[in-house]
This record gives sequence, structure tokens and C-alpha cells, in this order.
Amino acid sequence: MKSVYKCSVKRIAALAVMVCMLVFAGLAFTSVVNTNAEEAIGQGHVNYDVTGLRIRTSTSTSNSSNIITTVSGGFKFDIYGETTDDGDKWYDIGFYMGEIYKRGYIFAAYVTVDKRTDYKPDADFEEYLNQQGFPESYKEGLRQLHASHPNWVFVADHNGTDWNTMVQQQNVKTRSLVHKDNISSWKSMADGCYDWEKGEWYSFDSGGYVQASSELVQYVLDPRNFLNETYIFMFEGLSYDSSVQNKDGVDSVIDGSFMDGSSHNLDGYTYSTLLMKAGEVSGVSPYHLATRIIQEQGYKGTGRQISGNVSGYEGYYNYYSQNAYASDGYTAVQNGLRYAKGTDTKTLRPWNTRYKAVVGGAINLGSWYINKGQDTLYYEKFDVVNYSHQYMTNVLAPKSEAKTSKKAYSETTLNNTAFKFIIPVYENMPDEVCAEPTGDGNPNNRLKSLSVEGYTFTPTFSLYTTEYDLIVENNVSKVTVKADALADNASVSGTGEHNLSVGNNKIVISVTAENGDVEEYTINIVRKATDSEPDNNPVEENGFTCTYDIDENNSIISGISVGSTASDVISNITFKNGCYGKISGADGKEKTSQKISTGDTFIVYTKDGREYKRYAVVIYGDINGEW
Repeated sequence: MKSVYKCSVKRIAALAVMVCMLVFAGLAFTSVVNTNAEEAIGQGHVNYDVTGLRIRTSTSTSNSSNIITTVSGGFKFDIYGETTDDGDKWYDIGFYMGEIYKRGYIFAAYVTVDKRTDYKPDADFEEYLNQQGFPESYKEGLRQLHASHPNWVFVADHNGTDWNTMVQQQNVKTRSLVHKDNISSWKSMADGCYDWEKGEWYSFDSGGYVQASSELVQYVLDPRNFLNETYIFMFEGLSYDSSVQNKDGVDSVIDGSFMDGSSHNLDGYTYSTLLMKAGEVSGVSPYHLATRIIQEQGYKGTGRQISGNVSGYEGYYNYYSQNAYASDGYTAVQNGLRYAKGTDTKTLRPWNTRYKAVVGGAINLGSWYINKGQDTLYYEKFDVVNYSHQYMTNVLAPKSEAKTSKKAYSETTLNNTAFKFIIPVYENMPDEVCAEPTGDGNPNNRLKSLSVEGYTFTPTFSLYTTEYDLIVENNVSKVTVKADALADNASVSGTGEHNLSVGNNKIVISVTAENGDVEEYTINIVRKATDSEPDNNPVEENGFTCTYDIDENNSIISGISVGSTASDVISNITFKNGCYGKISGADGKEKTSQKISTGDTFIVYTKDGREYKRYAVVIYGDINGEW
């Protein structure tokens, strides 16, 4: 059966936790907008990865006296206007502080405009969107961008790739990673990704990177999440364009980073002039080269691949972390520098100078990706053709690099340049935009022990096995169930004393993790019938005959093959004197083509429809019908 990936609905518990977390400095997240603000031209929110963003009485940042308060990711506000101060855009906003509605200014680079109410319909643009074949769910974001930047060009790339297939391929283990220090809902709980017994995620790359959750993968894959002024730059074309890209722009990108005013020996170049040279030679945007170096080596340049002093690789550099992944007993850093030591005249290897590493790595980047059609940050990460030809494993890289890329452009350039954005459109996309997962807390919802006092059930307990069988004598009217969770902060329900009826008794033990995830363990306990139960209609003469194992004393039928359906079983029984049979599930509903499992009931009826006999179904080797 083909899996269908729909955008996950966030748990109520997780939402409650987030709302509680977003009450800060007397500022309630629940009071989000001024409902009477007829003058407001839109609404926005602080980007979710931002903390401590200042709201000020003016756009001046020279002193702290104008700070009203600080806010963090998810905080919402009204927008009344926008202004520019020394090339930086600010929004004039309104917001609630407690029950008081205040006005102030917020720096535009760290927020997202959700909606502009001053947008005036543009018939030509609407026709263009239709010609491009943008789905309706894309259009509102594009309208907002068009209102602010009418020169920008948006191209719908109908890449022919099925959404479900793309999600499945990006969830292949080690293909989409995220740092282990992120919230739990960003990290995968799939088989082989999380060690339940230790309560830790498995690391798949140097620096503590673990497999990203499917929910996070879907969020980043969904282009509709990034149709705003900042993240749209993950769709910007990355080819070299001398009419747009210049040294001043590179200086803007590297401002404050280790490349800004560096004393590194670059063979007579500065980093900004060297990146312009590398862009011209490779055909790759120098802005993209700068952001890629920052992404790989950090703003402070602490990446060991450019230190030049790694033992055994002294004097070698790999600025773009090419071929840098852990394998064959080597760390990612070692493999990257092993590659730097290789020989290739086209790419200037060995990279035994910083000049050759910056320029030669750029040539590689162009020939491997950008000059082959993977010419956006998004497509460098998400290969829609072969799925595996991807520059980076960090699933959030396109998002973080988009922020850095935008920094390259002044407000004048942003407002007056006809940027071209290539936006993917997949086949069979979900109707709803895939939300960013926000839940946090320990996700461990497994048991370390489960037992029925005085008995041994089948199979032997394993934290990965969630259903068990047990048969007790008729004189056993109650049992005591014990269970302990692996995680100290998980809660367990369903333990203690349970009364037993004759036949099958389904006991469910629920384990609720700190983050709200629930796992259920089931014990099917069959209590035998009394030996003195009257049998007024001998089975062999009046009811049926079959090859299954019938325990008349205990009203149990067994010997049924794993995976059998109800119709399979009924067809192999010979009924007499007009009798007939049915099999019902634990919910009392009749089964026909469904697989049967322990806990189902086999009922024999007389020809006039009266119940003649019932048997508890027991299947050894399978207890839930999933095989």
C-alpha cells in the first residue's frame, strides 16, 4: 500500500506547551492583534528561530533607552507602515503588552509578514500567476511579495516529482539531518534513528547531527512556507550575474564574519575580491559562495577544515566542506581534507593555499550543481531527479542560507532589481501548508518492564513488542499488572488490579511521554470457562466439525494459521443441521475479509439464528493480525 504523506496536525498538548512558553516579559502571546486597528496595513510574526528581539520607540540602535521590550519566535503584531534607516528596513508595529496596546518599531530582517491588507488586486499579475500554473495555495504569499516588490519575477517550476515520493526519499536515513540540540519534534523517532534504551538519538555526522523528523522534512520541503521577503531567497537563481552582484554586496554578506577584515594570506586578495574572482571563474554567484562558506565554517570561522592545522593535513583547506562526510573510519573533517590533498588541475587541487581552496571549490560547486540545473539553494539540498545528488545533509540549510543571502542586497537593490525566483511545484501536494513542528520534551514512551504478577505471558517482554497473550484457569477472577517506563518523566496508566470475565479480556497499558506522545501495550488474557458448563448440543452431531484445535472445556479455538482471514477460517469448517458461523472482533463487529487475531470470537448459530456456541480465538505466533 502506497504511503501518503499529509502535513501533520500538531498535538493539542504541544500547542499548549508552546503557548505557555510564549508568555514572556508580561507579554501574552494570546493577545496577538488589535482587532480595532483599522489603520493597520498587515500582520506579521517574529521568526521562530529568533530570541530576544527588541521592540523600540524609534529605529535608533545607538542606546538602550528606547527599548520597550524583547520578544521571541512566534510573537505576532500589527503592521502600520515601514521605514528605512541607514539602509535597514523597520516596521512600525502595534502589539499588546499585557492588556495595553502599544506602538513601536521592529527590525524587519527577523520577522515575517503574514498578510498585507493594503494589497490591491493586480489583474495582470493574477493572469501571470494563472499562466505559470501556480496552485491557489501559493498565490496569497506571492501576492504579498508582489505588492512590496513589483519587479520580482516568480517562475513556477513544475518539476514532475510526486510529493509523496519526495517526502519518502528525503526521509531516507542520513539524507536529511538536523542538530541534536534542537527540539524533539524536529528529530526522527524512526527505526534506527533513536536509541530507546539510552534515550538518545543516533548521530550520523560530525558535530552531533541526527536524522530529521518527517514533520520537519515536510515543513522545509513545502515551498509555500517560504514565500516571504526573507526566505524567498532560497529560490533565487545562483548563477553569476555581474549586472547584479558586486564587491559591495559581498562585503554586506561577510560583514561581521571571520572574512570581514581578515588577515589570512589570500595571495593579494581580500575575501570580497577573491569571492568575486571565484564567482567569475566558476559561474556561481559570489554571494552564494560567501553564504556557503559561512554556512559550512561558521561566522567565526571555527570550522576545522579551514584551520590549516589538522594533524596529518597541515596546510590544506576545504572552504565549502566538499566530500566532507564521515565514512571508512575517517571523520567528516578528515575526509574533506583528504579530498583537498588530491590532485585535479581543473579545480586547482591540491588546495594547499586559501586562494586555491576558495576558487577551486567554487569551480567544483558550479560543475557539480549550479551549472547542472540545481541552481537554487532549495535544489542544492533537494534533488528532485535522483534524490541523492544533494550538496548538504542539513535539512535547514536552505532556510538559514536564504537569510544570509538576502543580507547581500541593499534595500535599494531589493526594491529596484528584477530578481528571478524559481519556485518548485510538486504533483499531489497536500491542500494544507505543512506546519513547522513545535513540540518539545522527552519523546520516550516505551516500557522497560511489563508483567502480570504470578504469570508468564507470550511472547517474552520486549520494549519493541506491544501485544501479549496469556491464558488463565477459570478460577482466576483477577490479575495484577505491573509496568515501569524507560523515561523517568513518562507516565504509565492501566496498571494495577483487573477483574477478568470468562473469555478474552483486553488490558491496555498506556505510556505518555513528556512531549505528549502515547504508546499502548496490550495484554490479551483469556480466562477459561468452567468445566461444569452444560453442553446440550454435542458438537460432532449437531454443530460443526473442523480441523482446528477445539478446547470444549475452555471454549477456545486455536491451530489457526497466522495471517488467516475470517472467511478463510469459516470456509474450512463443516457445519451441520443448518448451523452457520461468524467471527467478530473485539469491538463486536463481524469480520469477513479482515485478518483475525487473538481476542476475536468465533460464534456458531443454529439454523433459526439462535446462538449455539462461542469460542475465544487464540493464535500463537501472532496476536494482533498485522502479519
